Amino acid sequence: MPEGYFDNGAVSIELGAHAFVSPGPEHSVLALTDLGSPSVILPDGGGVIGLDVTAQRLRENMGDAERWAYELLAALATAAPGTLGVADRLGRQVTFADAVCTAGVGQVHGARFADVRLTFAAPCVAAQPAYGSAPATADTYAGTSTAQDYAADAGAGAVTLGIGEGMRLEMLRQYPVRPVPRARGARSVGPAAGAMLRLTVMAWARPDSEHLSAYLDDLARQVGPGAVELSGNGNTYEDCVLQALRPRHTDWLHTSFEAEFLQQVGAGASSGATTTPGA
Repeated sequence: MPEGYFDNGAVSIELGAHAFVSPGPEHSVLALTDLGSPSVILPDGGGVIGLDVTAQRLRENMGDAERWAYELLAALATAAPGTLGVADRLGRQVTFADAVCTAGVGQVHGARFADVRLTFAAPCVAAQPAYGSAPATADTYAGTSTAQDYAADAGAGAVTLGIGEGMRLEMLRQYPVRPVPRARGARSVGPAAGAMLRLTVMAWARPDSEHLSAYLDDLARQVGPGAVELSGNGNTYEDCVLQALRPRHTDWLHTSFEAEFLQQVGAGASSGATTTPGA
């Protein structure tokens, strides 16, 4: 059965029941010199492997799948370099040493299927570590559902974010992996800068008594510019800030829109996700 994991000694993260990776090595062989002089090609430049990783798992419901994807991205957002391991359908295994996750995006399909795409970087090395084992997946998060009831609460009452459709989760952080000349490798040069999670609610706007444009404008004003609790499908995500409201341009009486919220993780940020009991 295809599986994957990330382990750096401090944290061990499973990458789903179906995981696969595509490596793209790149060597720094070109040295730019002074203006007017020819560039120099160095055959012994360092090398970095760009790793595109897919992590997928079927969960209990939409809220459970969104929470699984969120926890995966949040854990990788603060993890130091470690071993990335992936096994295919035939049981063949591959590992990459000192890999670090720099970006990821996750979305739920079919109300239960979590699909997360990750970007790792690792040094080119002569030998990779032995394959370990993937940890057990998290149990179903209690209180989650497929209600698609996304809302934002700044403390004065929850503001419903239209007719909910789903959520897209993205992670981005800075953790340079610098090539090492003459070593045919690279070195992670952290510590990592603060990571950012973007939680994008996809929904529909269908006002009952006001102009569509007025409805969307009022919605953004009600959410406000400060930190809010973003909730949906039984999960609550703390300290989120509305970055943008992006409606599809139309002259119909209803439209789809995306509400983008930012949440900072790591670097002393106190934020996370909790389940709402009884949802």
